[in-house]
Amino acid sequence: MKKRVVVAVSIFCILLMLMVVSVIDSLDHSYSDEPVESDLIVMLGGDAGRMEKVAELYKEGYSKQVLITPVVESEASSQSSALAMEYGIPKDALILDTEAESTYSNATVTMEVMEERNMDSALVVTSDYHIKRAKYIFDRVNEGRFSFRYIAALENGNRWYEADGAFYAWRTEYLKLWWYRFGLYHLTG
Repeated sequence: MKKRVVVAVSIFCILLMLMVVSVIDSLDHSYSDEPVESDLIVMLGGDAGRMEKVAELYKEGYSKQVLITPVVESEASSQSSALAMEYGIPKDALILDTEAESTYSNATVTMEVMEERNMDSALVVTSDYHIKRAKYIFDRVNEGRFSFRYIAALENGNRWYEADGAFYAWRTEYLKLWWYRFGLYHLTG
């Protein structure tokens, strides 16, 4: 009986420690690579900070092609071709994806585009709070075929934890990352 209690307490302590480490790790969204010249700049659909960063990288000459995945063509959209052109990216430099519905499908579409166009490298631009999950998914789907660098975009110059709704962003990313780690992303498309 005493042995069972010790085993149960030990297992509980180990699980508690793993959970605490997991939560602490989930608060670190500081990852961002230095950009290098690449075949493609990939903008994962989202807030306006992403488009601003993509336009900055394009103007600095890091790539001549920009993939928006997915593109949403509306006047209010922060991921439209019109906004990209407004930021100075010419129409002929844009590759527009209308199919992606998740970060997983962003990754698969990106790699299909790169394969079709004989590209080897890309800069993947997303928000700082989303970069950990995006990197995890792209690296997992990639299996070493392409060279990716991950560039964090800030919204209005602010880190994710300085924004309104920071707790919601943290909680959502934490849950989604574990959803992907458990391999359940196939259930969401």
